[in-house]
Amino acid sequence: HKEPLAHCDLVLALANLRIYLEIQQPTMRLQIKSPARQSCVPNTNFKGLFVGSGSDGLSHPYFTDAIIDLTGKVAKAITVLYLGTATYDRTDNRIKQTSRLSERGCRITCLDVTSKAPPMSKMISAVENADVILASGGNTLFACDRWKRLGLDKLLRDAMLRGTVLTGGSAGAICWFDGGHSDSMDPDSYKVAMLGSAEDMAGDESSAMPENESDAKSWEYIRIDGLSFLPGLICPHHDKTQSNAIPRSSDFDDMLLRHSGEKGIGIDHWAALEIKGDRYRVLSAEGKEGSVLSETKSFSPDREGTAGVWIKEIVDGQVRSTLCPESGHVDDLLSFPTSIIKDDRMYICRRENPDDGPMPSEF
Repeated sequence: HKEPLAHCDLVLALANLRIYLEIQQPTMRLQIKSPARQSCVPNTNFKGLFVGSGSDGLSHPYFTDAIIDLTGKVAKAITVLYLGTATYDRTDNRIKQTSRLSERGCRITCLDVTSKAPPMSKMISAVENADVILASGGNTLFACDRWKRLGLDKLLRDAMLRGTVLTGGSAGAICWFDGGHSDSMDPDSYKVAMLGSAEDMAGDESSAMPENESDAKSWEYIRIDGLSFLPGLICPHHDKTQSNAIPRSSDFDDMLLRHSGEKGIGIDHWAALEIKGDRYRVLSAEGKEGSVLSETKSFSPDREGTAGVWIKEIVDGQVRSTLCPESGHVDDLLSFPTSIIKDDRMYICRRENPDDGPMPSEF
């Protein structure tokens, strides 16, 4: 057992060093070299469904059926691994985001790592036995940092390469990409606030727009780092306004002007982006509101249309926003960044919402 333990210690040490360096040097621009692979898809059997909302989207049968279909198995033969780190492993959030899959016959397992440090062998077993890995909505920065500290991100990458279906909504959509437009700096999403509430959380993990502008809360959206399995800067709830009274779509535009080396993908609250191999398609929940006006295919800030996905990139210093086609080749949708600028507010967020969980003591 000496060799596996030494390997485990090395993985954990490297993960902690990576987080430490990000904290010590929060503001930096990374010039991106051309990747060895030509396609934005890591391999031909890549499978993922990325929803614009957490509990709302994952409780909708249209999206859960799509997750099941991606596995190529009947529901009763599917094991779903739920990672609830972004909501600090709250039971009510797990039930809301997995109940539809459970009703269909899927077996639900979970890997709680917020305040626990499972042995590496247990994490390996949980990930390897999963047909689907479902990441919770919630605080994306906390979840991704925690996974990296534990070395869980490496196990998730191996699962992706094996063809395990990756899915989730909101934070659970952002986490698989280079980064995202995140509400991780909303104090209501911090661990102390969420675990301090004994009441079950109603509705989606994203905060609601205040009824009066004077009731708006003072917090900012930030760019956070994901796991970089896919390139792109993701904005979930793209058509919504949250408790800070700032529309996410317009704030996402402002963020892209500051992070012009990245391509943006805005996913409406009731929309999803499915990727299977080198093909993608846009899913929109029938009868749900969104930003796409049916006749003109233009953007509706008042959500008077249907849900869709928007492609955003900086051209000549301006944001060019294009409605994503219903289907196509992934390489026509995603592109590798030319540079990534770290958001120094991640340092503030980590200080205010620290990962004080334990580290594994055994392999």
